[in-house]
Amino acid sequence: MDLFSAFTRQIEQTAVRQVLIAFSGGLDSTALVSLFQKLREKCAHFNSNLTLRAIHIHHGLSANADHWAAHCLNICEQLKIPLIIERVQVDGRNGIEAAAREARYRAIRRHIRPNEVLATAHHLNDQTETFFLALKRGSGLRGLASMRCSNELLGMPIFRPLLNFSREQLEGYVRAEKLAWIHDESNDDERYERNFLRHRILPELRERWRHFDESVARSAQHCFEQQQLIDELLQETFAQHCQTPTEFQLFDFARYSPAKQAALLRKWLAINGCEMPSKYRLEQLIQDVICAKEDANPAFRLNEKVLRRYQSCLYLTSDFLDLDGICLELNDSVLVLPDNLGELDLTCTTEKFIFRWQRYSIELPPTNLPIFVRFGYHGKVKRHPNRPCETIKKIWQELAVPPWQRTRIPLIFYGDELQSALGFFRVFKPAKN
Repeated sequence: MDLFSAFTRQIEQTAVRQVLIAFSGGLDSTALVSLFQKLREKCAHFNSNLTLRAIHIHHGLSANADHWAAHCLNICEQLKIPLIIERVQVDGRNGIEAAAREARYRAIRRHIRPNEVLATAHHLNDQTETFFLALKRGSGLRGLASMRCSNELLGMPIFRPLLNFSREQLEGYVRAEKLAWIHDESNDDERYERNFLRHRILPELRERWRHFDESVARSAQHCFEQQQLIDELLQETFAQHCQTPTEFQLFDFARYSPAKQAALLRKWLAINGCEMPSKYRLEQLIQDVICAKEDANPAFRLNEKVLRRYQSCLYLTSDFLDLDGICLELNDSVLVLPDNLGELDLTCTTEKFIFRWQRYSIELPPTNLPIFVRFGYHGKVKRHPNRPCETIKKIWQELAVPPWQRTRIPLIFYGDELQSALGFFRVFKPAKN
């Protein structure tokens, strides 16, 4: 069976009908856009719809980047596929490869439409490289499962229809179609781990064992199936601990074996899209966070996320800014809050002021004093006429608000007087005689 026929058969077995193609202009993605274009012609012949768009990410890391973008535009014009060219800034302080990949997928996520899948040109040789890189990191089954034909990334559906085809097959196809492609000179730089494998290690293995890539792909599939089985066997227990995706209850957790503890935590991190920590890091997480003293509020960084514990629950959060000293004056009906907290809305009438934030709202008496929004307060508060003044720390503890959330709740002040923690409590003000 020729490559196009095999590709067509694979697509026909899916429900994929709206596609955004990641198009770098290299050999692999050039084969992908051409195959999809030929399939679209075939679908049109049979009165079946296949909607195609392509996106090219301009990283600005090469002197040739503008030429590559122009090349991709030319190819897409020939194939009558609309092309988006998106420029991104890459912060390479923690590694160019990872930073470029993150910038690329975040840019794509801004453009992908509902019901559209992102098609990438990963192929059989890429799968072997991914498997070896996971092996080098000491990954478990989940990492060694490598790439799937279909999965999700950053909430986007990802489709890799070339995963069963070798680069040699793709090159033969592109040459037969007389299509030009670009060569990214960074792919020759053996300082990058993937390039080192690609140019130094894997060619000798393939020369020795002709079907080496297919064998690696089978091993990756076995790892995936074993991980699926583990997830299935753990599902009932996992559901008892995780009823909200970003929270993991710790009741009875200490009774489990270390292997079961690690498997449950990895499953939790996986459903939240976290990169899997090493065995050492996972053991450190269990020791430093889960086994910390009851009155401690430990935190553990996982790349851009922070794993925190409060009472008997783990929380997975972003790495928040410190808002404790921030004070904002509310001069209009809408105030944009810092650190992605959204907007605070104010509706004024002669009888009341209504403050709204997220799903919360509160009514307060009108005032002529300036209105401020703060996020930190360290005094005492009276919430009820029959209760004494209490420290705000005690109030947060009584309301079971985790420490890191306490400085992310808008506090409404009239002048210097606290009126309300929006969504949580209102300060009692005695009636004036």
